[in-house]
Amino acid sequence: MTSSKVERIIRSIHKLKPLSTSVTRVLRAIDDESSSAGMISDLIGLDPALAANVLQFANSASLGYGPSCSTLSEAVMRLGLRRIRTIVLGVAAAGSLSASLHGYGLRAGELWNHSVAAATINQWLAQRFSFPNPEEVYIAGLLHDIGKIVLDQFMLIDYQQIYYMVKYKNCLLWQAEEAVIGIDHPRAGGLMAEHWNFPESLVEAICYHHSPSLAFNNPKLAAIVNLANAFAARSGTGLTFTASRVIHPEALPILGLDERSLQFLEEDLKKYFHNESGILSEQ
Repeated sequence: MTSSKVERIIRSIHKLKPLSTSVTRVLRAIDDESSSAGMISDLIGLDPALAANVLQFANSASLGYGPSCSTLSEAVMRLGLRRIRTIVLGVAAAGSLSASLHGYGLRAGELWNHSVAAATINQWLAQRFSFPNPEEVYIAGLLHDIGKIVLDQFMLIDYQQIYYMVKYKNCLLWQAEEAVIGIDHPRAGGLMAEHWNFPESLVEAICYHHSPSLAFNNPKLAAIVNLANAFAARSGTGLTFTASRVIHPEALPILGLDERSLQFLEEDLKKYFHNESGILSEQ
């Protein structure tokens, strides 16, 4: 039976603001078979932040593209409409990640920093596991903790009880959330993604990033997000007691890893980011 607290959370998700008008126009044009690439690039160009992100993705060498794309029309042709849709949705939803979350003990920008670190690690892992559609992997990492935004006020009310369970009862955060609040942040995030009509693969990756075997359509994506989240938390990026360093054991067989290969993978990751960007360093 659904608790009144969970019902309030679900109602608050249903009342979330719709995506911005500029984003809605782009998505509508993508879904319209009569729309040309030029028309879609013109609509993207009306939103400077959206345009900058699309160009950044199209020119990202780490995502497998060369740095030679200078116009939005080229970017749309290079990426394709499916990938453009994923990028547009991700950029639109990510704006709320910069706020402070007092219930989770996160200052302004800390959730964003953790999310960007996880997304960047996600794209590195995607290359290692030959995962198609690297933009989708990046966006899944960026938005994996978005459910914390809607749960924050409830965390604030139940902070002491959840803190005690995580700190002294050996509970993981999402387990304590479910026990105390009635719903965890992955499930809340999945409901938010559904509300905004995200692709099913992204909904699953967000909803099951702490239990990847439950992702029916794409458990590999959820498992990659699980690893990236833990690696980002271990780096100290956006770290509080609410950032899980734990890799779910289900993630290893899904990705064809054992404990030894996982250790080598994490060592390679630290070396790469220490040399390239400093996102991770030796602890």
